[in-house]
Amino acid sequence: MSFGKNHFVKVQSLCLFLLLIVLTACSTSSPTPSPAITGPTAPGPKNCRPPSPIDNSSSGPEVQGTATNAELWGLLESDSGIPPLTGTEVKIVWRMTGSGAFTIVALGPYGMNVPPSQGPDEHPASSWSRPGDEWGTVFTFPMAGCWDLHATRDNAFGDVWLEIVDWYL
Repeated sequence: MSFGKNHFVKVQSLCLFLLLIVLTACSTSSPTPSPAITGPTAPGPKNCRPPSPIDNSSSGPEVQGTATNAELWGLLESDSGIPPLTGTEVKIVWRMTGSGAFTIVALGPYGMNVPPSQGPDEHPASSWSRPGDEWGTVFTFPMAGCWDLHATRDNAFGDVWLEIVDWYL
C-alpha cells in the first residue's frame, strides 16, 4: 500500500501538533509573551475576524497590510490553497515601502513567535507591480488560528492578518 505526499504531510502535521500539546502540558514555566506591537490596530486582532482581505489579482492571491509610515503588500503561494493549511509551506513575496532592513515574524495563537523558515531574501527584479522593495519568505504555520505577520523597516511597520486552518476540518 502506498501513501501519497499529502497523507505524509497530514500525519507529520498531526504529530507536530500532538508533540506541541505534550510539551506545553509538561512545561512548568509560563509562556513567553509576544513582542509588543505598536501602532494602529490591524484588521482582525480578535479571533482574526476579519483577516486581512485576500484579493485574486492577475499575479495571484495578494493581500494589503495595515502599515504605519509605509505600504505593505503580500503575494501568497500555497500548495494547500487559500486559506493555507497547518504544516504546509506558504511562500509569500513581500513589497514594503520605506528604507532599511526588512524583518518579518509570524505572531500566532498562545503567544507563538515563528520566524520564516526561509528568507527574507531580497528580490532585485520582479514583474509584480506594487510599491516598495521586494523580498521572499517561506513560513510553515504549526497550528491553526489567526497569525499576525508583522513586518518592520527602520521607522515603518505593518501587519497582515492571515487565517490558517487545520487540514482535517
